[in-house]
Amino acid sequence: MSFNLSTGEIARFNEMEGSTPITQPLVLQVVSNIQPFGNQEPKRYRCMVSDGTKNTAIAVLSNTMTALVDQHQIARYTVLKVTKGNASKKPRPNETPIVFLIVVEAEILGTLEERIDSSGNAGVSMHQVPPPPQQNAQFESKPQFQSPPQQQYQPPQQQFQNQNQNQGSHPMGSFMARPDQPKPSFGASVSGAAVAPVHTGPAPPVHPIGDLNPYHNKWTIRARVTQKTNIKSWNKPTSSGRLFSVNLLDESGEIRATAFTQQVDKLYPLLEVGKVYYVSNAQVKMARQQFSNVNNQYELTFDDHSVVELCTEQGSVPQEHFDFIRLDSLGKFEKNNVVDVLAVVRDVGDITEITAKADQRKMRKRELTLVDQSGYQVRMTLWGDDADSFAVSGEPVLAFKGARVGDFGGRTLSLPSMGSMTINPDIPAAHQLRGWYDAGGRQQQFQSYGGSGGGGGGQGDSAEKFEAQLKTMAQVRDEHLGEGEGTDYFYLKGTIAYIRSNNLSYPGCPGDNCSKKVVENQSSGDWYCEKCQRAYAAPNYRYIFSINVSDETGQTWVQCFDEIGQVILGQSANVMAQYQANDEASFKRVLAEATFKEFKFRCRAKTEMFNENRRVRVSAVGIYPIDYVAEAKRLTRLIESYSQ
Repeated sequence: MSFNLSTGEIARFNEMEGSTPITQPLVLQVVSNIQPFGNQEPKRYRCMVSDGTKNTAIAVLSNTMTALVDQHQIARYTVLKVTKGNASKKPRPNETPIVFLIVVEAEILGTLEERIDSSGNAGVSMHQVPPPPQQNAQFESKPQFQSPPQQQYQPPQQQFQNQNQNQGSHPMGSFMARPDQPKPSFGASVSGAAVAPVHTGPAPPVHPIGDLNPYHNKWTIRARVTQKTNIKSWNKPTSSGRLFSVNLLDESGEIRATAFTQQVDKLYPLLEVGKVYYVSNAQVKMARQQFSNVNNQYELTFDDHSVVELCTEQGSVPQEHFDFIRLDSLGKFEKNNVVDVLAVVRDVGDITEITAKADQRKMRKRELTLVDQSGYQVRMTLWGDDADSFAVSGEPVLAFKGARVGDFGGRTLSLPSMGSMTINPDIPAAHQLRGWYDAGGRQQQFQSYGGSGGGGGGQGDSAEKFEAQLKTMAQVRDEHLGEGEGTDYFYLKGTIAYIRSNNLSYPGCPGDNCSKKVVENQSSGDWYCEKCQRAYAAPNYRYIFSINVSDETGQTWVQCFDEIGQVILGQSANVMAQYQANDEASFKRVLAEATFKEFKFRCRAKTEMFNENRRVRVSAVGIYPIDYVAEAKRLTRLIESYSQ
């Protein structure tokens, strides 16, 4: 039996302002364990609910429903028809708002065995959830993985003796004791290397990784370690320490878990790639995507109360997980997002060395050219040891886990230290890609993202390469570009109708690698930069202004920065600042000459908060003169497509 959930309702609540009463029945599914809500009386519960999409909301059940939860009539995977309640949204700085549903009245439609997917069908039959036996209730009320009463803590020597005398038995307990228990020692192999204690006894209730969030404080996951970093150190003026991370995978998704200074020595030898563990009592936090190669908005942090035990019953825990994207979809991803890519290596560059501007470090890199069935090619950069060790001949298929998206010259990829690369993986998608490439894909002409020599309006027939990303003003509006959570990149071909000139530039820092705004000291006449902590005799003005760009379908405002402004106005911001102060006629003349010129713009659209209101900001990240030969060819192809 299946249910039709109220798909899209949680996303709609995300767009609302303030609080909204629930006027139409909502069919939602409980997708988490149910937890007590606070300590107040009368008793209430909370849980996460889903509308059949990836969106979830926190539901607070009224006290009239408490008995139903206590009697296990409402449990995880129960489908509820909410008939009365209220929805509100709690904004969070730089994060997705949280939707809260206060459920006053609801009808129980049934309980399934798993979460309903986007098709609206869980694929299993409905079943009733009878009250569990008393002993199960007692087990759930106790801390998970608690040792049986007869199992006492033993010193390491006694543990090893018992282990040798009784083959197959393992020391009980987790690698870290709870505050109310004595701390057991770590397990050990015969050679003395630390190993994780093996979980024995009944299997605990398992929570899916895909449903973890900071509002659940009691959960246990069963997951496989798919990746483990080396131990890294940091030393800052305010702190120092060490850390390492692992990627944990189950059937519902993947999450990154990190151990810091105190836990590094304990956990690093216990967690082995490829093995499955029960993990609980770790902190769930918002993910720092710049340090992660996992597509999950949350991450785990191990602390003194965390529990890790080896699981011998691996069940259906997958070995590896990839979420491959096509190369032609890279434009949909924001800079520094991480993606999984499966592609053929079309070209391998030599190792080169560059010097980092920040700390003058010497870094080695190697660039690969990747292609796939989408007809696009992209540059992938390998760094350090990855660049040195890449010595594969031919044109292999590579699977990249956690490649980082860049926007240097359009769209690029790089493999960070936490990413991974598999050569010729034995998976169906890789075999299919190899078959396509050998059967004729090798002779195909591939499109590339912007860069020198093909920046959407440069030399040659570049319009053909980029017409898939070329948008009219009407398409920008109708496709709601920039209105999602990420960033959209596209090209516009339009005419500058107006230049907003009241604040054309700002006084910037003239120091190297600094463009911060400087402040004039009225008494001395110097200009001071707070970032550089230095005073300068004069500022270096930099453009920051908006232009109105129009085409035959509409118009939009585009923000321009220094490099773009110099192309449009043909003068540096310093010259225009002098004109504005001393020569108004020349200032207006330059603006007039720039108006009504036609360009092709590489644009970035993203939703930003301004005065507590969401609005889409379109910025120019590239500008190119119109190549009329290429444009004529593009229009010819467009006309031919309508005549076919």
